Amino acid sequence: MTWMLTSTGAVIDLRFVAQDKVSILDVAHHLAQMNRYDGAAKRPFSVAEHSLMVVEILERECHIDSPSVLLAALMHDAHEYITGDMKSPMKQLLGAAWQEVEDRIQQSVLKRFYLVTTFHAARVVIHWADMTALASERKHLLPVAGPEWDVMRTHKALDWIDYDGQARFTWEDWRDAFLERYAELSYARSLQVEELGRGTNPESTT
Repeated sequence: MTWMLTSTGAVIDLRFVAQDKVSILDVAHHLAQMNRYDGAAKRPFSVAEHSLMVVEILERECHIDSPSVLLAALMHDAHEYITGDMKSPMKQLLGAAWQEVEDRIQQSVLKRFYLVTTFHAARVVIHWADMTALASERKHLLPVAGPEWDVMRTHKALDWIDYDGQARFTWEDWRDAFLERYAELSYARSLQVEELGRGTNPESTT
């Protein structure tokens, strides 16, 4: 079987992800229930929560206010609603075969939301925020025991993220927060395109 069923009832062929099958409702729903670290964190910690934190890190630490870049950051792991959130060590074990599949599906999802150009243009800063979030999660959410992760030597863990306070939110809260942030940034991006007068393609602003 090479297809999957989504939360909205869509059937996605994993060999070729059709654009009309990709829905932001599925992205938010799946990511909000998908735990990072295969559940090793001290509380359920979803990909949706992580994605929202990456956006906030870009805003607070890098002072980025471009709706296109922030939207690309929010959606940097959106493809995981199809692939799942595979741990980096497992990705390294599987090697090129997995990388090819993940890259192909990620490109399909980014294309659906008109984010291919923006994502690649902002890849470095989005990756920095992603790794900073990873270092922060390692420090605040994962067991103290075990070897030091490489990311802890290259990126500073942030202490202003209230991981304990955020524990009170349910997965539905994170789903809704993800959808609200997506709507906000998408609207801001559309206004930006309109103001620049460069047509209807949001990627023309990058």
